[in-house]
Amino acid sequence: MALAALAPAITGNAPASEAAEYRAEQFLVVDCLLPGQVRTLGTRTTYLSARRPARLPARDCEIRGGEYVAYDRADWRSALAAWLPAAERGDVEAQLIVGEIHERGLGVPPDYATAARWYRAAAAAGSRRAQVNLGFLLERGLGTPADPAAAVEWYRRAGGSTLDLDDEVPPPVDAELSALRQRSSELESTLTRLEAELAAARRALEAAAVATTVARDDAEAARAEAAISRQAAAELAARPVSPDRSAEVLQLQREVERRSQEVAAMSAALGEARAANDDRLRMLEAAAQDAAAARRSLAAERARLTQVSATLAARDAELAARQAEADGLARELALLQSQLDARSGATRDIVKVGGDGGSGVAVLRGAPAGVDFGTYHALIIGNNDYRQLPDLASPINDATELARVLEQRYGFRTTVLLDADRYQILSALNRMRETLTSKDNLLVYFAGHGELDEVNQRGHWLPVDAELDSTANWIPNTAVTDILNIMQARQVMLVVDSCYAGTLTRSSMPRLRTGMTPEERLHWLRTMTERRARTVLTSGGIAPVMDAGGGRHSVFAKALIEVLRANDEVMDGARLHRDVAARVAYAAAGLQFDQVPEYAPIRFAGHEAGEFLLVPRS
Repeated sequence: MALAALAPAITGNAPASEAAEYRAEQFLVVDCLLPGQVRTLGTRTTYLSARRPARLPARDCEIRGGEYVAYDRADWRSALAAWLPAAERGDVEAQLIVGEIHERGLGVPPDYATAARWYRAAAAAGSRRAQVNLGFLLERGLGTPADPAAAVEWYRRAGGSTLDLDDEVPPPVDAELSALRQRSSELESTLTRLEAELAAARRALEAAAVATTVARDDAEAARAEAAISRQAAAELAARPVSPDRSAEVLQLQREVERRSQEVAAMSAALGEARAANDDRLRMLEAAAQDAAAARRSLAAERARLTQVSATLAARDAELAARQAEADGLARELALLQSQLDARSGATRDIVKVGGDGGSGVAVLRGAPAGVDFGTYHALIIGNNDYRQLPDLASPINDATELARVLEQRYGFRTTVLLDADRYQILSALNRMRETLTSKDNLLVYFAGHGELDEVNQRGHWLPVDAELDSTANWIPNTAVTDILNIMQARQVMLVVDSCYAGTLTRSSMPRLRTGMTPEERLHWLRTMTERRARTVLTSGGIAPVMDAGGGRHSVFAKALIEVLRANDEVMDGARLHRDVAARVAYAAAGLQFDQVPEYAPIRFAGHEAGEFLLVPRS
């Protein structure tokens, strides 16, 4: 196996001066306005046609004399200005791109309703990518009312076959369960709010009680002083008043009158405090009654939720029994078919039944007759030795061993980058874009540091020249997505073992139908090889992942290598994810770490309801 250490292996061993001439930014995809064509009409008229929008790497746009926004590529309005005129003229590709522009970021939040309108126009004209995007919005209820049945139908159209999706939309019991969960969540929120109001009312009542007590004490003290003053005044009045003491008596009488007025004011205030206290008591009783009602309602909803969950469990058990019965029938069918083949001398590629995750599907070894899987390539990146960030222990081991398995077991043509910087990674991706055709498939593996931009929740690959306090050399997931979008390769799968890799998996995946006959499975494989696929398998979600835990490898890489090495059947990406995720979750739990791999189509990368297929050598 030939392993290339760095980018010169894929850039034709270009001299350093030539490599330096092209900045890494020139490999990034831009919305380019190409010059119009010089056209001749008849024998006397020559004119220049309108400029044509295209998505190209910046370098290609410059070479072809195009125009793009060089220093404000994050401004989606410049992209919209390039594509909207063509979309309004009915260009299907432009309609799709305008929809994606509105969904990706013209507004905050994105304008899903406008995106759905453009997707519908392009989907009706036959754009599979628009059909997948429209199905996604319908499935999630973004910009349009949620409609799972319509989403499934658009996924079917994109797939070009009814065999690649479940025939049924989620049954009513699932909808009821979802509604009950939503209702329970609402009741939980209501109960929390009412309990908070009840606690606030209790605190207010306690404060009012304290204020009432203070007012009562003040009033009692004032009454006592007034009584003493009145008694003193009465005693003075009973005595003979000398002329020189009359002024003192008059002053004392005024003091008694003032104190009496204060007592009257305090009594009035005490009355008001008691009235306010009574109002708060009534409010407290009402809040307590509302909270009790909410608790009763929540208990009833939880009982219904438990009942529906039990119904679902019974239905799952029934489906499992039926599946087991179907597996047995499929095995009998395969045995009979093998006997017929033996009698007739015919040979077939079907060698095992029930190997597809226990689904009872006949699984094909090697490349089945009549299915053109194309040529497989892999770009494998492993970064250990960072210049300004902490070094990692396993990525180089992971990349080297994965390349060996893919080349020896699956016949991949591998290119390996070890400790690659930003220029080398982007130039490698660009070389794949330039050389691969619609007959090729590409697996891109990245193991290294990853980082999340907290502002826009965008994940990044960190090459070895990345700096923690500067994003200049970071590679955003969106840049990788844009390159994959314009790549001609038929099927592309990213496998990313880094922190925050889950930001790539923001989409939905149509489900493979269970219980297929061998003929249906073969038809499904043929259909999938004709559809563009852009999928990603990540080591975890939007969280850190482990760099160790698998001996010489990371937990994720060890599981991936083991699954690929043990497999001897045509394996789709969804099954690869299931087998790897089970191993990773189990191993991570043993290390008291929460890590669950994810798998999904990559949004805005040109996915057309295809699936990445791995075909081991016979």
